[in-house]
Amino acid sequence: MDEKSAYPRYPKVSLGQAIAIGLGAGAVGATIMTLSNKLEQAVTYRPNSYVPGHTTGALLNIPRDRHPDVLNQVHHYGMGIVTGPIRALMAYYGVIGPFASFLFTGLRIAADQVVENAAGTSALPWTWPINEQVIDLLHKGVFALMTGYICDRAVRGVDWFNR
Repeated sequence: MDEKSAYPRYPKVSLGQAIAIGLGAGAVGATIMTLSNKLEQAVTYRPNSYVPGHTTGALLNIPRDRHPDVLNQVHHYGMGIVTGPIRALMAYYGVIGPFASFLFTGLRIAADQVVENAAGTSALPWTWPINEQVIDLLHKGVFALMTGYICDRAVRGVDWFNR
């Protein structure tokens, strides 16, 4: 512990272990994000967006109309697993808590945008209809909070609710 914080000064795990934790946390975060997405769609009746699947299809040279739901899941889990280690590194270096996950939300959205715009399947988010911006921020925030909680707990030993 240091003089400014009640949280551990050093991580509980090695750097390599932290990265592995991030991979798993990103997969769990993607699962929770997918479930929250389906729950929100059941309430709002919003149809699926196939931009993630079109992105994956474009990158893998697979036609848009071939396995769109599978390609959507490949994108969500792939991006979750790829970005999860970033949040684990944040925890490793002491950037922890819900505010760190708030920052990570922006990183997750930026990662999606880099991939989607490189594939030519999306526009910049501030040009989207506002309701789509709200939905994307909501679900990416769910991903970031879940991934962040797991990383903070496993890498740094921080429990957001019992300290």
